Amino acid sequence: MKLSVIIPAYNAAATLGEALCSVEQQHVQPFEVVVVNDGSTDETAAVIQSFMDRLPLVCVDQTNAGLGAARNAGMRAAKGDAWAFLDADDVWGSNKLAYGRDYLMRNPEVQWFYTPIFEWSPGKEGAGMRMRACPKIQNVEDFLAFNPIVPSTVVMRSKVAFRWEEERDMQEDVGAYLALFSKGVMPMKIPHCTTKYRLDFGMTADAEGHVAKVMRAVAKARELGHIDDQQLALYEVRKAYELARTYKKRGDKTEQKKWKTEALLKAKAARVPSNLFWRLRWLI
Repeated sequence: MKLSVIIPAYNAAATLGEALCSVEQQHVQPFEVVVVNDGSTDETAAVIQSFMDRLPLVCVDQTNAGLGAARNAGMRAAKGDAWAFLDADDVWGSNKLAYGRDYLMRNPEVQWFYTPIFEWSPGKEGAGMRMRACPKIQNVEDFLAFNPIVPSTVVMRSKVAFRWEEERDMQEDVGAYLALFSKGVMPMKIPHCTTKYRLDFGMTADAEGHVAKVMRAVAKARELGHIDDQQLALYEVRKAYELARTYKKRGDKTEQKKWKTEALLKAKAARVPSNLFWRLRWLI
């Protein structure tokens, strides 16, 4: 089983070395590590070069095209039996690829896998790490209600017809997953938490901007027929809940109350699983 690690990198010099070290320390070594330098203007290229003698590293240079396009370029360049995705600001535990290979080999009928994450705030005194809740996905509603799949946890067979979203005003992952779900290609959860997910980026950096990009991707999925109106309404509740939770963590009670009220209002028009509804009700 040949595993191709795919790492998109844009101006990632501050974090890429740590991500590559975590690949270097794997108990099961990858067949190749494809790093896509997405038009970086910092020292990303120098960091990549410093690992050329330490890893079976393939560098793909391209004009800046965005995260989805960079991952897709890495997939096109990769020659392994499976892709293991890692973002340049995240870190794997040393058993990540061992678990990935094990589940790929033991479950030949399953096309892709995901794992829980540790939410990680490096450098923040007392912040440490916490394991994020990560339920199993048995249907589309499970994904829409609980949103558990982080790209840096995904392991996928390279024969899967899969493509990350490349339109830059949309989130690159959610619509791509929904396209797979619409074809009945469901993932399996690997229960072992093997990824540290940095909290200084994505939604935690620009909460409302992130949600706007996500919802544009989900609206596109609705237009393509990958989900229906009720499923779209469920995801609107989920994202409003995430905004309320994010503002609670920030200590902004005004915005927290605003988005909790919005989520409860939207929940009246959606079929919301009871465990999500009660999480929202008790988000004081």
